[in-house]
Amino acid sequence: MDEGLIKEAEAMLPTIDTLNSLMAKGKLINVLNDYKLKVAKINPEDFTSWTKNPEKFVCKHNPKQYEELMAVGYHPNERELVGVIHVKLPYGFGGSCPNSIGSMEYVRFYVDWRNDGDFVDAFEDQNVSRVHVFDAGSKNERKMPLEYSVMRRLEFPEFLLSLLEQNCAVRKVRAILSWNIMPPAGAPHWKPFWGNVFETTIRFHK
Repeated sequence: MDEGLIKEAEAMLPTIDTLNSLMAKGKLINVLNDYKLKVAKINPEDFTSWTKNPEKFVCKHNPKQYEELMAVGYHPNERELVGVIHVKLPYGFGGSCPNSIGSMEYVRFYVDWRNDGDFVDAFEDQNVSRVHVFDAGSKNERKMPLEYSVMRRLEFPEFLLSLLEQNCAVRKVRAILSWNIMPPAGAPHWKPFWGNVFETTIRFHK
């Protein structure tokens, strides 16, 4: 761990004590992004290229180096999709808790209701959940990864969902994890600069 580089990058972050400190640093999403590019030693031009076409961008870095969506499950009684995120490094998330701003991990869920593999039909985009994360810090370096979860209640017509449950239907789920930037709606092929795309299958039943 390059302690000097991490401290230099953290100096770019606003403090949490005053609104003025947040405003002085500019748009928070951009401040956090610049911070992580510096910590990861990534050329900002790579990020600019990604913004122009995320779906076709070829990463020169490992997008799962810092965080990774490890699993997606379904809770049939609550009708909730649940994702498990590993925060894999002790730095790169906007500072330590409780004295730093931290950052957000976003997960957008898709369910292939029609079973046709495209994730673009009505209600297949199940929207976004998020969780606030922080650096674990050098003292917790040997305790990595830290695990976080996100949950999203299904949005689907009740009578259709009940029909799937009666038939114990199995459907594919796609989930897109993205640090700091929310995955856009209706874009199941979108690729995050930091994070990953995870697919699995779930069963609907009561």
